[in-house]
Amino acid sequence: MDHLDALRFFVDVSEKGSFSAVARQRQVATSTVSLAVNQLEQVFGARLVTRSTRRLALTHEGEMLLVDAKRILTDWDTALQSIRQDDELTGPIGVTATNDFGRSQLRAILDAFQDKHPKVHISLFLSDNTVNLIDGQIDLALRYGPLEDSSLQARMLWRGKRIVCAAPSYWKRHGRPDHPNDLLQHNCMILARPGAPLSTWGFRERDRHFAVKVRGDRQASDGAVLREWATKGAGVIFKNQQDIQEELASGALEGVLGDFSAGPVDLYAVYSGHPQSRRVAALVQFLSDVLADKGKPGQ
Repeated sequence: MDHLDALRFFVDVSEKGSFSAVARQRQVATSTVSLAVNQLEQVFGARLVTRSTRRLALTHEGEMLLVDAKRILTDWDTALQSIRQDDELTGPIGVTATNDFGRSQLRAILDAFQDKHPKVHISLFLSDNTVNLIDGQIDLALRYGPLEDSSLQARMLWRGKRIVCAAPSYWKRHGRPDHPNDLLQHNCMILARPGAPLSTWGFRERDRHFAVKVRGDRQASDGAVLREWATKGAGVIFKNQQDIQEELASGALEGVLGDFSAGPVDLYAVYSGHPQSRRVAALVQFLSDVLADKGKPGQ
């Protein structure tokens, strides 16, 4: 068996944990999958997989090979795709994004991308927590900056900022704050993170940065829930402008404290450092083009 094919079987085994599961997925005999792993073990002179009654597990040597195998296969596929530029885009793309952006905007953009490339298969994972791309086998993350230092690569897609906002009915009942410190007198609804709710809101006054620790009667781990509560007049939120464009345009939400903006909160496409597949590169470019159009006057 070709060594590249054997590596593909090996990577599948590491993900499925079963020769028979890989065989069903690939529509081959289980013995073919076993042969591929045995062949690699002979080539490398080491046991790569341990077998138990319930599941297969990688040995230390197998874990080491898995990292290189994924890199080798990605490099090989990228080389093939770069030569076949006219070929139709095919294959899976795993994407992760925040709940609110994923539901309000990203889903429709992905639909449009798949209309153009029907042989691409999208897996979308929404979470307001940071998802590990390697562990989660995710190709692309849409994240708001500033980004943490890492080995990941990033491309900025959108320049934005956070806005303090609430429904007109809330401002009518409670009055509008003139200074961020006035938020201490308001019902501020907070994005909840495990053990660390985002209750400290940052601002800038002239050249001085400062923070206000807000509080209120509601928290949620889903930014979309906070947005919905806010439009119903329940309280004040601190949201990325990108997530509330429609509500601001329609008047369902009204922003305040614009003179105290803490600076940009930009949207990035984040991906691992190895070369991107052609389909992932095409999706990143598509996202950039669509979001650039949304940011033009009149859009």
